[in-house]
Amino acid sequence: MKDQWNVYKIAPIDHGWLYLRTVGETARLLGGHWAEAAVNGLVADHPTVETFLASYHYAHDAALAHGYDGINRQEPVVFWFPDAAVFNYGFVFKSDIGGITYVVSPKPLKWLDSLSGK
Repeated sequence: MKDQWNVYKIAPIDHGWLYLRTVGETARLLGGHWAEAAVNGLVADHPTVETFLASYHYAHDAALAHGYDGINRQEPVVFWFPDAAVFNYGFVFKSDIGGITYVVSPKPLKWLDSLSGK
């Protein structure tokens, strides 16, 4: 999934992080649900852990290319949004330098354009 990632560099988001799962928590959740989903014939609803982690690495690289320093003030987290008939996911990174928040999504998030100066 080395798709084009949309990166939004926005002002610090300081509140609400506890409502989002970290990348590690999400990977563990997907790992457990993948086996259950396969048994129940629902595998189309869940990405594999390998696909999810590959997406994370591509999103991380995209954030780095847009100025992210790679030093986390918060653990990177996952957010979910409706996309056609499934929920898709993106990632949020918070830089230690200035607390700048990087939202990285496989789909455009138009409402973030004005926050990121696009």
